[in-house]
Amino acid sequence: MKFKYTGIWLLFASALLLITVISFAGDISIFGIKVKKAPIAEKLTEKYLTTEEKAAQDSIRSRILEEKSKPQENPVDTAPQSFLIFGDSMTQNLALRLAAYARQNGHTIHTVNWDSSGTRIWSQCDTLDNLIARYHPSFIFVSLGSNELYIRHLDKYREYVRTILAKIDTIPYVWIGPPNWKPDEGIGDMLREETAPGCYFSSAGIELPRKRDQIHPTRDGAAIWFDSIARWIPKSAHPIRLLTPADSIVASTKLKHTNIVYLKALH
Repeated sequence: MKFKYTGIWLLFASALLLITVISFAGDISIFGIKVKKAPIAEKLTEKYLTTEEKAAQDSIRSRILEEKSKPQENPVDTAPQSFLIFGDSMTQNLALRLAAYARQNGHTIHTVNWDSSGTRIWSQCDTLDNLIARYHPSFIFVSLGSNELYIRHLDKYREYVRTILAKIDTIPYVWIGPPNWKPDEGIGDMLREETAPGCYFSSAGIELPRKRDQIHPTRDGAAIWFDSIARWIPKSAHPIRLLTPADSIVASTKLKHTNIVYLKALH
């Protein structure tokens, strides 16, 4: 009887060994789709920091974040802009409000809403490259990070963000941070660290009306959200003309004015 479960335990041990070995391997694709691996390798190879080392590291990060959060003093660019706003499922309602600002101020807008997407997907495909080549935006809004709110080990995600920023290159941009519904595990600070000074808008702490899932802002909530961004823009690295849209403009702005493209994320 004592050997009754030996086979089962050997099966579990073999599976665990296989998962561990795979976690150390490079990217694995099945039928062109990259397999998401368990973070075992990251945990086993994670560098141990003493209390003093961690405190010193946290102090450096705090100074970097403080420096990057300082208001910028740059002249407002009053020229008509060609907006590209892209990102996850938070993007659509943000784009509706941005479209009203665009119509009020003589800008144009193109929107790409990719449900369930995150920095990994956008960095590993050529979608953003193609969008930039197609629309030639003069200003980009990035709305990514909400689907990575609970990620703790962010080293790989830091590389994904850097790849996205390299694709954007010299085009003026604002990275709109996720509208936290619960405290994140570091994605907000990481995004602020990786973006240029005056190019990251932190959405954490903004009270927004949300849908039944208590995650996605309602259309009115997204309007409040983008209004906050518009008020901050004069202090950003790239101030642009964003006068508050008139009620008549808001009332007449519908989905067709956002030029929305919907994509489905690969898992």
